[in-house]
Amino acid sequence: MELVENGEMQWLPTPVVAEAYYGVATVRSTTTEQELRNRLLGYPRIEVDDEIARRAGELLAAADDRAGSNAGVGANDGYIAAMADVLDDAVLTNNVDDFERLGVPVETY
Repeated sequence: MELVENGEMQWLPTPVVAEAYYGVATVRSTTTEQELRNRLLGYPRIEVDDEIARRAGELLAAADDRAGSNAGVGANDGYIAAMADVLDDAVLTNNVDDFERLGVPVETY
């Protein structure tokens, strides 16, 4: 609510769309697919394009290098982090560890 009240732009990365539908399809939830679709309609999307894919690869590789092995961060989080990096914005998440490993600013809720 605070973000809305402050007029801050809230982007919806397309990998988050996939994660949301996965949750509705696999978790015993009272949220229906139609309700999810309606909730997502109000957010502008940012797509995975060549620039985002390139930046995601760089962020994932840097995280692995810092860890000295596989940092354990999934590709979807790499795409989301790349979108935040390209937009010069923070990732709003409760999954702080993966995004800190990727070196992007994080805000929690």
